Formats: sequence, structure tokens, C-alpha cells
Amino acid sequence: MIDKINESDINQMNIIILKKINEQFEKDLTPSEFIATSRLALAFQRTVAVNLVDEEQQEQSREAFENIMSMFDQVEAFRKDNPEFEFK
Repeated sequence: MIDKINESDINQMNIIILKKINEQFEKDLTPSEFIATSRLALAFQRTVAVNLVDEEQQEQSREAFENIMSMFDQVEAFRKDNPEFEFK
């Protein structure tokens, strides 16, 4: 069985990764170590940014879905109140 990773676990992993990146920058790094650490930091930032955008898009999609369902409810109520009206 595959266990789902909850948001708290992801946040803890992010904190650990961020601490490790900060530790690396505090050391005297060779140019190649500096480049590798910088790439890791940039990849980490992109991943976090993408996750935030995904959450924002999901929220917008949910709101749009709720608005559509609300309109369907209004149409259904209108049909019940006006059975003689025909939609074309």
C-alpha cells in the first residue's frame, strides 16, 4: 500500500532542504560546489513556485465550478417556476 505524503511532511522536507542549502552557502565553496548548490537552490525555488501556482489554479477552478453549478441551480429553479418557458 502506498502512503500519501501529507502537506506537513512536505513542509518538513522543504525546511530540511532549505537548511542544507543555507549550510552549503556558509562554507567556503569551490566554484563547482557553488554552482551545484546554486542550481539546487534555483530548482527548489521553481518547485515551490510551481506548487503555489498549482494551488492557486485549483482554487480558481473550484470557484468557477461552484459558479457554474450555482447557475445550473438557478436555471432549474426558473424552470420549476415557469414550466411554460421553453429554452432553445
